Amino acid sequence: MGRHTVSCVYKYFVYDKKSNESVCKSCNGKIKGKHGTNLKRHLSSHQDVYEEMLVKDTDIKKSSTKINTSVIKAHEKLFYFSIPEVKVNINMHTLISACVDLVTVNGRPYSVLNDSGFKKIINPILDGLDKKVAINSNTIKQYVHEESLAIQKEIRTEAFTKAKLISLKLDAVTRLNRSFLGINIQYIVGDYIKLRTLALIELTQSHTGFYLKEIILNVLKKYNIEHDQIYTITSDNGANMLKAVSLIEKDISELQQFTKESASTSENNGEPTLLDIVDIDDSSSVCSVNSETCTENNVDLDEDQIIELLAENTEENTYCLDNDYEQTENILNEIQSFQNIGDNSSIFTGVRCVAHTLQLAVLDSLKDHGIEKLLNKVRSLVKKLRNQTYLYIIKKEKLKSPILDCLTRWHSTLDMLERVKYLKFFIQNMAANDSSFKKVCLNNSEWNQIEVISKALLPSKICTKKFQNEQFTLSDFYGSWILCKIQTKKCNTSFSEKLVECLTNREKHLMQNKVLLAAIFLDPRYKIILDDQQYTTAINHLIGVWLQLKKLEQKSVDLTKNNDDIILSRDSEDESTTGSDGLEEFLKEKDNVDKCIVSKMSQTSVSHTIEAILKSYHIKQDRLNHRINILKFWKSMETVYPEIYILSKIILSVPSTQVSVERLFSGLKFILSPYRSNINSQNLEDQLLVRTNRLFDKVENEYNMKKSTEKHESPNIKEDIEDDHNTIDSMSGLKRKRK
Repeated sequence: MGRHTVSCVYKYFVYDKKSNESVCKSCNGKIKGKHGTNLKRHLSSHQDVYEEMLVKDTDIKKSSTKINTSVIKAHEKLFYFSIPEVKVNINMHTLISACVDLVTVNGRPYSVLNDSGFKKIINPILDGLDKKVAINSNTIKQYVHEESLAIQKEIRTEAFTKAKLISLKLDAVTRLNRSFLGINIQYIVGDYIKLRTLALIELTQSHTGFYLKEIILNVLKKYNIEHDQIYTITSDNGANMLKAVSLIEKDISELQQFTKESASTSENNGEPTLLDIVDIDDSSSVCSVNSETCTENNVDLDEDQIIELLAENTEENTYCLDNDYEQTENILNEIQSFQNIGDNSSIFTGVRCVAHTLQLAVLDSLKDHGIEKLLNKVRSLVKKLRNQTYLYIIKKEKLKSPILDCLTRWHSTLDMLERVKYLKFFIQNMAANDSSFKKVCLNNSEWNQIEVISKALLPSKICTKKFQNEQFTLSDFYGSWILCKIQTKKCNTSFSEKLVECLTNREKHLMQNKVLLAAIFLDPRYKIILDDQQYTTAINHLIGVWLQLKKLEQKSVDLTKNNDDIILSRDSEDESTTGSDGLEEFLKEKDNVDKCIVSKMSQTSVSHTIEAILKSYHIKQDRLNHRINILKFWKSMETVYPEIYILSKIILSVPSTQVSVERLFSGLKFILSPYRSNINSQNLEDQLLVRTNRLFDKVENEYNMKKSTEKHESPNIKEDIEDDHNTIDSMSGLKRKRK
């Protein structure tokens, strides 16, 4: 005799004894057997039916109880088993948002929502709410997907209204044999750089430049971002990334060529494109997702793999790494030289990750044979210290463990040297008592050389840390770069001089970027550093950006007007005798010719106007102190230079690094773990899209709260605001009257 079935879940299924299958009445799905838990699990995918079943189940359990409540109360009173009531102020929206936070921001698996411990916490809360909603893995997946769609819709609106020209940053990563491409967007709202994650796309083909380009354009198409809205793309120096950026540049150039007059188009036929001149081999790249030696940014290697990699042949690995760096540098130089002599009508620009460029300069300085020999000896010492015997002694002495550097990890060589210096006394004691350890120990001259190298590399490490700030503009980067050179030069050693020389060589390539020159020009703190030629280049580029903005505005107006004309033409179709004498076609053709002439004249007038404004700013604007926040400065100058303020929001929002994309990948390891390696691509993208954008919103909210707190703490807000305006007036050198 079987157990009596109390649950009403069986009412939603039809059981067939012959096949031993239960058929769902909602979707005709078949489930083997008739176990109640299996049926409930299937029914949870039908949210409305599942919630209805839960309500009925609760009513049945209440009505079928045979225990005398008065007896229970008597026992509770006798043995003090009564449970105190707890009132919780919570609503269904907060509860669902907390569950979404659990599986996105906190990185917990969806299965935790089905755990018995979680159910014991959540069920009393659900019982106290009037509206019955099922909380399980299937329903929360649906809520996460809906929130990701809402975020995408919000970004579409913001991209159309707040950011006419788009600055992107992208990077790729491989984790657990699955490769992904992360794409972020950032723009300025008020005096705050706002970051958004557009997508984390799984790559299913070979990571060539052509494939990456198609992925990027498909993502932009999903957000209704046109080709002519793309202003910059910040990426690392990987050859496949460079080719993807150059292919997008080619598409934008072809689009602009298509919009020109037919005569101009015919004259430009046969011109070589960027890809015809620069033959990029995108199959090998130290920073591409195909690389086997990258960590953190690309492939994650464990400790044993790193040691094995270095033990095989450190010098050979360094040589190959340097060759890859030089290859991508040559590609970048050829692209840049072509851009300098080519058609300047396109404002689209590829931007190198400045943190990666700084790392290249440091690697250049470490190529000396004597330094490489010393570093190899230090690595051998560190590997010896990481032996289990010595690690146990180090932990017993409550010391920090030694660090082995990774050739592609920022400032890891300095971290290794600093940790070896920290363990110097321990190393010397071990060498005095252990003859085998003495063979890898350093002499006094080598210890002094480590001290010199560490001291010279410290400013570069500090500079790299600054680059990781999210509220970091291109001009901020330039100021930090110059400070790094000054502090390195103060070390006054041969190695520091070589490092400064390497930084200067890398800086020459960076200063060929028109966007960087424009950012420095719009920053009164550093614009005095530019020479006359760089001033001219910056102004011409800013004029081009302004003209492109006006084209996008006119395009939006024309689109609205065309829609209105279509509606009017449909209304008047029945009343008119269209085109019988060709008069309407003649008038339209004449109108188009007149519009082209007016457009050219208007473009010339706009160009002269913005050029005059930029030159006036260049003459009148005095230098600011380097500690001034440039974003707050331009926000305060909105009424003085409204046109330049609009330009500053575009130029200063250009990302200088890929740090936010790499943080996206850091969140990937919490969600895509070895125990959840088969997670669906769509679910993974939804989780990470919600996770990163929630974290970005959290940082923005903290910034706004801090800003409002500072205002409220001021004893006299009006006087403080007036003082701030007066300070900016005195720094800007402008004489204005206030009402």
